[in-house]
Amino acid sequence: MESLTAKFTTAFRSERLIYRAIDMQDIPLVARMLWDPVNQGFGDPTLYTPLSGTVGSVMVQKGLEASLLAVLICLPNPQAQQAAAPGFPGNSLRAAQESAIPIGSLMLGKPTAPQTDHWRWTRMGLGIAEEHQGNGYGKEAVNWALDWAFEFAGMHRVELTTASYNDRAIAMYKSLGFKEEGRKRETIYMDRRWWDMVEFGILEGEWEALRGKKSGQNGGQRVVQGGF
Repeated sequence: MESLTAKFTTAFRSERLIYRAIDMQDIPLVARMLWDPVNQGFGDPTLYTPLSGTVGSVMVQKGLEASLLAVLICLPNPQAQQAAAPGFPGNSLRAAQESAIPIGSLMLGKPTAPQTDHWRWTRMGLGIAEEHQGNGYGKEAVNWALDWAFEFAGMHRVELTTASYNDRAIAMYKSLGFKEEGRKRETIYMDRRWWDMVEFGILEGEWEALRGKKSGQNGGQRVVQGGF
């Protein structure tokens, strides 16, 4: 029970970041972070047109409805007073979440059809506000999301897609253990050039090898080395 308590009280934190659910009132904020001109160009390779706040909010809402996990990526607020009483780590985490400063969002999608639920896969989407990019927050958040997907959601694979001109994202995904699984060649038109759509994926066994965990069952629980 103690090990589960430790997992639960650290489940929505990583080294520098806090993660909390995206509420309805957060939707305009998420839309603004994801669809500034730079994020829009690198994150959405479709026809590059100005995106209104209304359309952006509708797109975020649709993403929430189709998500297995939808969180705001946040920095702790150093000026916030921790209201929780000592000895109640769950309340401390909740207080930290409520005061945290959003810098991005991350979603893991549901399988597209009930007939494929047993395949246990999910597709990841990530966005970091432009002013917070270049600090490693995206890499840290993706690493955290992989742990959540395999430890808590029982996923077997996590996948994502990006345009071949997004060099920084591709380098990050590869550094985290994602494998390039295929390309749709010259399917994206941007800036008078044709670019590939690149598919990446990471399997549960590959993640276990990176984390030093063992596959298997022990009394109905996965045998692991180390903590979450």
